[in-house]
Amino acid sequence: MASKRPARTRATSPRTPPAKVQAPARKAAKKAARPVAKAAAHALSDAGALACSGYMSGAQGQAMTVVYIHGIGNKPPPEVLRCQWDQALFGRAMGERTRMAYWVDRQRYPVAEAGTCADRDQGPTISRAEQHMLSSFGLAPAGGDLHALVQALADTPQQRAWLEELLDQVQAGAAPDTAPGPGARSVWSGLNEILLRLVSAALLQDVHDFFFVPARREAMERSLRERLMAGGGPFVVVAHSQGSMIAYEVLRKLQAAQCEVTLLLTIGSPLGLPAVRSMFKQDIGKEKLPFPPCVRAWYNVADRLDPVALDGDLSDDIQGANGRFSTYTAPGINPDGPRNPHSGSGYLSIAQVRQHVRAVVGPGFDQPVTSTVVLKDLSDRMEAHGSAMRHEVLIELDRLPAGKQPAQARQALLDYLRQLAAPDLGLQGAALDEAIMLEDTMERFISAQLTRFEIESLRNQYQALGFKRLWRDAGKRALLDRSRVVIQADAAQNAYHALGQGIGWAVLDTGIAAGHPHFYQAGARDVVVAQWDCTVRGRPRALKRGDGRAFTHLDRAGHGTHVAGIIAGHCSAPLPGGDGKTRVDFTAIAPQAQLYGFKVLDDEGNGRDSWIIKAIQQVADINDQAGQLVIHGVNLSLGGWFDAESYGCGFTPLCSELRRLWRQGVVVVLAAGNEGLAWLLQQDGMAVPANMDMTIGDPANLEEAIAVGSVHKTNPRSYGVSYFSSKGPTADGRCKPDVVAPGEKIVSAHFGYKIRDPKTWMVEMSGTSMAAPHVSGLIAGFLSVRREYIGFPDRIKQVLMSHCTDIGRDRYMQGRGIPNLVRMLAQT
Repeated sequence: MASKRPARTRATSPRTPPAKVQAPARKAAKKAARPVAKAAAHALSDAGALACSGYMSGAQGQAMTVVYIHGIGNKPPPEVLRCQWDQALFGRAMGERTRMAYWVDRQRYPVAEAGTCADRDQGPTISRAEQHMLSSFGLAPAGGDLHALVQALADTPQQRAWLEELLDQVQAGAAPDTAPGPGARSVWSGLNEILLRLVSAALLQDVHDFFFVPARREAMERSLRERLMAGGGPFVVVAHSQGSMIAYEVLRKLQAAQCEVTLLLTIGSPLGLPAVRSMFKQDIGKEKLPFPPCVRAWYNVADRLDPVALDGDLSDDIQGANGRFSTYTAPGINPDGPRNPHSGSGYLSIAQVRQHVRAVVGPGFDQPVTSTVVLKDLSDRMEAHGSAMRHEVLIELDRLPAGKQPAQARQALLDYLRQLAAPDLGLQGAALDEAIMLEDTMERFISAQLTRFEIESLRNQYQALGFKRLWRDAGKRALLDRSRVVIQADAAQNAYHALGQGIGWAVLDTGIAAGHPHFYQAGARDVVVAQWDCTVRGRPRALKRGDGRAFTHLDRAGHGTHVAGIIAGHCSAPLPGGDGKTRVDFTAIAPQAQLYGFKVLDDEGNGRDSWIIKAIQQVADINDQAGQLVIHGVNLSLGGWFDAESYGCGFTPLCSELRRLWRQGVVVVLAAGNEGLAWLLQQDGMAVPANMDMTIGDPANLEEAIAVGSVHKTNPRSYGVSYFSSKGPTADGRCKPDVVAPGEKIVSAHFGYKIRDPKTWMVEMSGTSMAAPHVSGLIAGFLSVRREYIGFPDRIKQVLMSHCTDIGRDRYMQGRGIPNLVRMLAQT
């Protein structure tokens, strides 16, 4: 070593979550109610019980969470990199069971490396095509470039001397062995020297930052500390390349009472370079590297052909191991060698590495179906957006064990959420609740915006706090003159007077422009009874006609007004795009039905599960308080992407709440979705359209509901199912959609109407969003005549589906076909 390096800033104490919650609700509530300032002042030593507490019930080994920390150079986005490591080590994506400590310097590498989950993390590398191109041009690496890099990085002669020493050792590691025989060449000879230069350059820059740039070193250490101190241990820490240096530095400072690491696995570690070990020893002030006190066992793996891991057997340099350090080193053990023996994915896929990890996580750890608490899509988003991002989280409350009072348990959870968020935001009381969008008005859920650290800390307490799962508060989005004939609504109105009289129907959408002439004419009709704004924090805000514009102009997007106008109402107006003089009668499917509007989508047509759940709960409360069904059905012309790995199909929080409503006796009608057509990108860069199966979204995959696809509004037998209409089966193999209805170019009420200009009253839209209200109106009309079916949605669905008109298309596209209201009434 040339000289002692300059003094650097020491790492600050890691942030710790509130102390572990006691199981009894009385103790939990009492402890959670302590002042936030006291919770924020917890010392590092208080985190022991949290970090080491029981965690993944599905895992049957000693360790509960695997924490990765990557190596040198640029990397793909963190969620992609984690998936690549999962695939290499376990053969599948692991969700909440693994975490990635991500420390790439985005000032040095502004754009993340391209990659997918199916790719391998091979570190700094060049493709075979690039190698072939360089070879064809006769290009060879310039030996002086790396020394120029050393000159650029070093701030002092001492730093320059140390970096030169490090570079010499890396290049010595790439030299051929002494006894390979005449004519032998190093694995790094020829074009592979270009790859050696890339590895060396990345190593020089990142190792320089670790030892000589205090801010960067702190960022590296913090990336791992945060993933450990949120709880979830005991841990397996898997560290590649420079990640092993970071892991060693963090873990050597922690005691077993603070964080228990069952296995530290280092692969391709620069600790094998004497220059790196010497710097650590100088920094610590000891002749050997102390064995980290929080680590039970350390397993080091090094390919002898990997120049970064020059000395694979570190046992002579580890102090106090007492048999807990072991190593596996041999030439050619990395399966991605000899081309790249430093490959991270290569190391992870070595059989001995997999065996060591599985020995401590147990046989149940990597099973496809486990007792998951943090759902996969939320876990992926947590990795993707870093530690500062706040995520919309839906906390599903569990059935309480005997002896727990629901109100006390709920309060303990709320207090714990506030304790978690307060140190980061520096707020208390109502200001804190507003900042994290804390929602406590749902019966079976609580929603809040939480950081990754807060989510992982909360997850660690799920049993003590009495909740079941942490869901992503998933986003949902908004997906008539002649179409009535297709479902025989006009004939039923004439023959049976099936006008929807005495039937209430809820529209969960962007709200309704309740002042529109289609819905309101003073002294003649008032179709919209009441509305609720569910997008505000707290309980839904009730609105009546006496509230003026807040009621009449609640819809500022247009989707909900158009949907509602298909179900109920009547007016006479010119056709959109016509001459503006000739008026047409626009009669809804159940013109005399009473509508209840629920704003669950914002003015951009986007919403959250928690908003929709509040509306569903409000519908149930209205019926309960009345002692009978006031709202007989609900229409949801909305939906979102469904991740079959994260959810049981039809069992998301939203689906579960809709199922409860169905069992109360309320008919649930859902738009199937508009994902039936996708554009696929070919290798030549051209996009081609493709009809996609299994595109039924959420909540349309709910069995206890009626999912509606789309057909042409006048000629469904000729044109069949709309190209955009989502198609079945569901992810678990059930037939959806249930039925189809007109959804193309449907004319209905326009939210941007001008009362004195009838030309502005109507507008044309297309989508399964328009098909669903056709079926809602049809059922409202049916119930207005066959009232004995009220409160029996299963019977209604059976009658609906058994009296459809088959249009001769595949069952997974058309369901049972197009409902026929006349046939339903005639045969019941």
